[in-house]
Amino acid sequence: MADWNINAMDANSYYEVAAYRSGALPKQADQHEELNRSKLGQSASLRLPWGNTRDILPPSFLSDHSPKLLRKLEKREDLAKKIGLQSENNHECFRYAPLAFRARFFDMMNALGKMLALILTPIVALTFLLVVLFSKEVSLLEYIPTMLEVVSVVLLPFFAMWVVSYLAIRLFTGFLLKAGRGPEWEFNRRTGMVTVWQYPRKLPFMPRQPPTVIEKPFYEFDAWCCARVDRHGSLFDLVLSHRYSKLDVTVGDILGSHGHPNMCYAYWDFIQNYMDVTRPLPDFPLIEKYRDMDPVTAEHDRETGRPERYWRDMDMDTFKKKVDRMHTDVTIIDTVSRPNLMEDVVRYAT
Repeated sequence: MADWNINAMDANSYYEVAAYRSGALPKQADQHEELNRSKLGQSASLRLPWGNTRDILPPSFLSDHSPKLLRKLEKREDLAKKIGLQSENNHECFRYAPLAFRARFFDMMNALGKMLALILTPIVALTFLLVVLFSKEVSLLEYIPTMLEVVSVVLLPFFAMWVVSYLAIRLFTGFLLKAGRGPEWEFNRRTGMVTVWQYPRKLPFMPRQPPTVIEKPFYEFDAWCCARVDRHGSLFDLVLSHRYSKLDVTVGDILGSHGHPNMCYAYWDFIQNYMDVTRPLPDFPLIEKYRDMDPVTAEHDRETGRPERYWRDMDMDTFKKKVDRMHTDVTIIDTVSRPNLMEDVVRYAT
């Protein structure tokens, strides 16, 4: 990717020396041992190549922040800042700090109840329809008690989960929206560093001890697409492993496990694009309002005439087409066929 035409003084004074520049990877020490993966672990993992990224990201990064939602949030008080949540997604850093358990519990309850209710309802309805159509001995009225019993056992619990969790989130937002123990990891575009917080085990009746904070340059990490198998089939997660120490960054926490590795590939492209100060920030709704605060991005938007409120003022039909297009782009991503540009400056152990 070519560097964008920017004011060199602004960029040089803003970004630090260790900031990631895809076209100027520094020569690095040889890796003598793969410390984060055993031979068995490597057989179930794929080290993803650096460079040659596409303008791509996990589709949920779009769909989770529709223009309608963004406009609604603009009119509301920023609860995250008021409560002191430590997650941060802006022009400088991408930081993951999970909410307290109670918030995550109701959020998971809501998602699970909604998903199963919407999946099972048409299945149950179709089953009864087929039974009624092809059964000649029993009338529809005779099926009604059985149908009600199945609905109460199969569907009602999931609808109850959905409704109860939705009401709890809507009515008790202030109580549920509570910070957890603190940040887990951070990618800092401006400094080029990856920060990891490691928390000691919490002992009963004892105050929590402060975490150990570890900071390493982004270009010293490698992305691994890790496969595991459960009763539902194969699942894939993205993990960043430090090349020279036993340090893993479980970046897949915000994405979740997926049944296809392409989602991990798209996420890795997104992370590289976000950290690469020779190109503008990835264009997605969550950080749109910060684009003019990043020198490279601001200059790019001026040159291309990108509207300041591109996502926030978008109509829903156009937005849905954008999400569908991103799903298609993720499906045809070419990650596994790319050369690994990091191999030009690093000799890997494996």
